[in-house]
Amino acid sequence: MENLKKIVTVCVLWVLILMITYFTFFQKGYIVSWVFMALFTLSIALLIIALLLTLFILILMSITNQNNYKIKKYLGSQFVWLCFAAIALGLQIQFSEFFTYTPDNGETALIESVELNGTTQYISIRGEDLSNPVILFLAGGPGGTQMASTREFLKELENEYTIINWDQPGVGKSYNARHYKDLTVDVYVEDAHALTTYLKQKFQQEKIYIVGESWGSYLGVLLADIYPEDYYALIGTGQMVDFTETEIACYNLAMEIAVEKGDQRQIDALEKIGVPPIYGENVTMELATYLQYLHQYMGRNEEINHSDWDTLDTLFSPEYSVMDSVNFARGLLYTFSHVYQQLYGTNLREEHYDFDIPVYFLHGRYDINAPVFLVEEYYEVVHAPDKELIFFEHSGHNPWIDESELFNETLRALFDLH
Repeated sequence: MENLKKIVTVCVLWVLILMITYFTFFQKGYIVSWVFMALFTLSIALLIIALLLTLFILILMSITNQNNYKIKKYLGSQFVWLCFAAIALGLQIQFSEFFTYTPDNGETALIESVELNGTTQYISIRGEDLSNPVILFLAGGPGGTQMASTREFLKELENEYTIINWDQPGVGKSYNARHYKDLTVDVYVEDAHALTTYLKQKFQQEKIYIVGESWGSYLGVLLADIYPEDYYALIGTGQMVDFTETEIACYNLAMEIAVEKGDQRQIDALEKIGVPPIYGENVTMELATYLQYLHQYMGRNEEINHSDWDTLDTLFSPEYSVMDSVNFARGLLYTFSHVYQQLYGTNLREEHYDFDIPVYFLHGRYDINAPVFLVEEYYEVVHAPDKELIFFEHSGHNPWIDESELFNETLRALFDLH
């Protein structure tokens, strides 16, 4: 009875704080939600430890025939609190959904669910005037999201364009739209085409613009090639060209850096996974062996304008509930692994190089993940009404982040031509 009274008191305070936060400090609500998540998670961990220690003491007392009534009572109390903390954690995960939103700067800013080919997926919509031209931003991955980062780094365009960021199936808010094992390149193309049709109708636009980064740049190429009537122009950044050759180049560079540094641990790890392409049930961690190593290498390049934006800014953004953040991680782990293996053998220099719309590549001079030489070779064979390859001299894989002001100015100038 005493435990029940305490639990009721905790529940009342917990719900009261959430309600006050929701109705009074809504924009900080996602932070409060994460604080409760941390408290309940920590409580569960401590209660499990305490439970195990108490159980150990109980066993010792039983062996020595000591009176263990109080310790049994204490053990029961710990179990009750553990059950409460576990239930509260589950409920808090659900409650966190109520605090998701995309911050506005005086303009339209919302997250919307859309029906695409029989599935429910999510987009963010940001812009000062919804009659403005529409930009569909295709995030990298497969299994990545840029819903929060585009809000941060493309905000200068929101007074002239309506910016749409799409959480693709298998990641973030759209993780459950399709099972990751059902995802193929064709599925992404058709879902993107359905989204394009929806956006044209919703915003009464004859055509829209595409900006694709990394994996999204490849998806953008496919859309521009297959459905040119839907788009004014395509911008690819961190442009992917040949996935197999890219992975081999990244692997070899990582090995070269490791040998030069005398990093035997990294050399052993690279030799263990072998030269790409790498196949398997889940290859994300194997590829991370050299991709993360190169990410750290780029992070030390003083020629790159490094921002303070990282994965944690996405995970703990107001756009994402707790489960959305979990699904963001699951997307990188499962969706990326399943879909990326399907991209081996793709070579845009031999296919998808003849376009009916303008094509522009905005590429970081120090991009390692999408090697510069491949983009230059692809640019040479591209045929389009207008094309341009523009290098950003202080950027790595993400010039739209590293040099966001210049990127936005360049994008605006290119799109103004059409």
